[in-house]
Parts: sequence; structure tokens; C-alpha cells
Amino acid sequence: MTEIEFGKPLPSNLDYAVSFGIPTWDSAIGYVEKNPDVISKMDTGYPRYFPQPPIQKLCNHFIKKFGCDSESCRPFPSYNLAKKCLEFVKSIPGSTAHLEVETFQLVADGKSPKQRLVVTIAAVLASGDDFDVVREYWKLRGECVSSRLAESLHQLLTAPDSRRQEAEAKFFLANEEGNHAKKLIKQRIVDNHCNPFGSNSNGEELVLNPDTDAYLVSSGMSSIFTARDILSFWEEKRASKHSLGKKSQLCKTAAVFGFPFKDTKVIMEKFGHCQFFGVGDSKDVAELKKYLDTSDHRILAAFVETPSNPLLNMPDLTGLRKLANEYGFFIVIDDTIGGLNVDILPYADIVCTSLTKLFNGSSNVMGGSLILNPKSSLYSSARAFVESDGFEDLLWCEDAKVLEINSRDFEDRTVRANKNTERLLSELILVNEGKVFKKIYYPTVSSEETFKNYEAVRNKLGGYGCMFSMAFYSEEDSKAFYDSLKVFKGPSNGTNFTLACPYVQLAHRFELEEVSKFGADPNLIRVSVGLEDSQWLLDVFSDAINMLERRRSQDD
Repeated sequence: MTEIEFGKPLPSNLDYAVSFGIPTWDSAIGYVEKNPDVISKMDTGYPRYFPQPPIQKLCNHFIKKFGCDSESCRPFPSYNLAKKCLEFVKSIPGSTAHLEVETFQLVADGKSPKQRLVVTIAAVLASGDDFDVVREYWKLRGECVSSRLAESLHQLLTAPDSRRQEAEAKFFLANEEGNHAKKLIKQRIVDNHCNPFGSNSNGEELVLNPDTDAYLVSSGMSSIFTARDILSFWEEKRASKHSLGKKSQLCKTAAVFGFPFKDTKVIMEKFGHCQFFGVGDSKDVAELKKYLDTSDHRILAAFVETPSNPLLNMPDLTGLRKLANEYGFFIVIDDTIGGLNVDILPYADIVCTSLTKLFNGSSNVMGGSLILNPKSSLYSSARAFVESDGFEDLLWCEDAKVLEINSRDFEDRTVRANKNTERLLSELILVNEGKVFKKIYYPTVSSEETFKNYEAVRNKLGGYGCMFSMAFYSEEDSKAFYDSLKVFKGPSNGTNFTLACPYVQLAHRFELEEVSKFGADPNLIRVSVGLEDSQWLLDVFSDAINMLERRRSQDD
């Protein structure tokens, strides 16, 4: 059953579902515009944007215990994180936001010596405009309290004395199993980059150590934010070393190269300065060089996606790497969409990945990772940062367990999704480009330049991914197609089931004219192809195409 009501978990029988139903074009617009009649129907949402039910319970606990007036809150799994959020909010004059902490001291009975475990949750409470800033920070930082952790804490808070020991024992078991799962995940991530599909495509050129080169965080966006923190840490060390006691001007500028997932650009803007090269083609490589040739212009790094979301463009990584080496900046690559299909590590100083997506597949857990390239000149500073108090491993242990289990067949799912996507495109979608669809976006067809750049880094056993986007000739066409398409519809991608959404409207509703300059068509539907029977997919998309053609003929 793919018809999920708006605001309900997607799929409906999935515990801790990451996605939620957006079944119609109008419901997507109502959601983005915060129409009360639409928003009031939300039981859940994408975790960074909307506190899921267990998080809501935790928020209610903090508000009841510490809140006043009309305050709301966002909880963090770390006091340091909450403190940074509060400092960010306090930059607003007159802010009344405050930070409250709950510490759970757990003792495992029956152990000799007794094991102890401390769980700290720190919440920032605020109201009005202050709370809007708290909510924005929580969303962008990406280190939200896990829904599984929140549910376990709720059980602990509400357990009668007779069940307290049982509730506490759950934490110790999760901690033990989760730490083991993290080791397996980090080894798997290293294998994915050094030995994808068992091909040993990188040869002996680059060897990664899972203990020192791979790090886990709570979401893909947290990996981006952490990479930004690493760059700031490096810049402060550089400035201190070269200032010789004189005050040195710190560079806070990062470039976003290509049209990215929206929040990446927002992070660069809100926590520094951003130079945006929104097409990400060879002309933008020249524009970046021109910018750097201008006196006093520096950037810390270029952030790129391989390929980009949702336009599936691939930058010239060879050209960017040469430019980075020449001008002394770094390259941070988000490989979430390309995954095993592309070999991008040799070009990157840091690789960021959302493990929530294809790595996980089951759409029921959040996670992210960073890989530090040991051959990078950034490596020693990056290692110093992750080994300092500035970095915390906050991926909740229960989430790690789920990620480890779900990712065991990552390679197989990647191959199957590639094949499903290629068949759907070749036999149906591309045949209708220029007729039903104005433009199809996919690495093989987005542009000749993208295809060339993709081929240059494609793993020999890899394909072109499971995501494509379709632009329509009018909003009426895209709305009619979307509403009639009988697949799951909601945010996220890389799921084991096919998932569609009106991406540009969801992410850029209030800047449609601006983003259209970079090829982001307002009438675009993004599709992440799953593992269903390929003939079923052909039939479902054929039905939507036939419906649209009948509608057009009636209008004529």
C-alpha cells in the first residue's frame, strides 16, 4: 500500500520511520508554507526538521520540568552541543533562551565490579523568535537526540521501581552491542572505499584505517557541519602559526560548488561565508579560479556532491583537485548519492556521507560518517580535531546496531537499484523525454560534461545510481503526474522502496526564481528507485504517463 496519508510514517508499519507521507502536490505546498490545516495532520516528519513522537515526549518532559510561559525546546545528546546552540541563540540581543540538563546515572547490578553508564541530555528552551533560531540550529547541526534513545529514556522516566532495573539493563546491552556495531560499520565504510564490490579498484594507492580515518556521527548533515568545524580548526592553527604574535585575519569562506542539497549551502552561510558556484561545470571551475586570482581572496574548501542532488550533475574532480593544490584549499565531497558507484576518495580531503540513505536502505535510522584522507595535508589537523573535545561520537548505540544490520547487503542493493533505474529510464522515461517530460536528469543524460566527469570516477563494477529527476512543461502536468503516481511519496532517498517527491518545491518554495538560474526547475519531481520488481515499476510509471497524456488530450 503506497498511499500514505500526509504526516504519517512511511511506510506505515515501520517503527522509527525517517520519511513521512506527502501524497499530493498540494499537501507538499501546504507543508512548506506551514498551512495550519496541513501541519496539524503531522504525526511525524523528517527527524532533523520535525521531532518524532519519542522526541516530543522528551521535549514535554523538559518543558514540564524547566519551562515557563510558551516555551518550546530542542534536546541534544551532549551538553557541549546544547551550549553551542545557546551561544548561537544568545547572539541575538535580548534572548531569554536557557539550557537545562538531565543526567541519568545508571548502574548495572549483578556485575563485579559494578558497571556505570552516564547519559546526559541537554535541552535549549526558548520561545518566539528565539525558538526559531534554536530549531534552525538543531536542524543544521544534525546531532539530534535519537528517537530510539528518547524512547528508552521515556521508559526509564516512567518505569515503576519494580521495572527500573530492567529499563537500565537495556542501556548497558545497547552500549555493548552498539560499540561492536560501530567497529563493523567503520570497517564496512573503509572497505566500501578501498575495495568496492570486492574489486580492489584502488589497488594499493590508498589504505584506510577504520580506527583513525573513519568517524561516525548522527546524520549526514552532521558530517557536513563537522567538516566545516575541522576547516575552522585548521585555519585557526594556521593563523596562529604564521601570525608571529600579530593578529591574523581568519578566513571563514567556503565554496559550494554545484547546486547542492539546500542545508549544505545554508551551513556555509550561517557559520561563515559562502562563495556559491551553482552550476558546477567547467565554466564555474574557471570562475572559481578567477575568484581566487583576485587579491586577498581565499577559500578554506570547496564542498561538492558526487553527483549533485537533485540535478545529478558531476563536477570535474580532476580539475578541482588541481585547482585546490595550486591555491591551497581543500575539497570536501558528499558522496551520498553516488555511493559505491564512484571512486572519489583520491580527490577528497574529507568525504562526508549520509548513512541514512542507501547505506541503510530501510529508512528507519539516521546516521552519517566522515572519512579523512591520510594523504591530505589537512589530515594531521583533522585528526587533532576529532581527538579533541571539539568532536564527540554521538551516534546512539541502538541506532548503530540497526545501521550495521541494514548495511550488510549494501553492495547487493546498490547493484539491484542501479539495474532497476537503468531499465526504467531506458525502456520508458527517456523514451518520453521531450514529450511527457521536458528534461530528465541522470548522470548519463544530464549533460555531456556530467557524463564525461562521472565516467572518469565511476568504479568499473559500479553503475549510475538509483536517483533521477523529471522536469515537466507546467506545474499542472507535474502536479497531475505526482498525484497519480502510485509509489511512496515523501522526503529522503536511497530507500529500499521507490520514493518520489516534488523536491524543488519542498526545498526552495520561496526562492524558485533564484534557483531556476541553476537549472532547478520548479516543476521537478525527484525519484529514488527501490528494489521492487522492475516490471511493476514500469507499469506504475506507465500508468502515470498514460493518465497525463489522457488529461492533455482532454484539455486539447
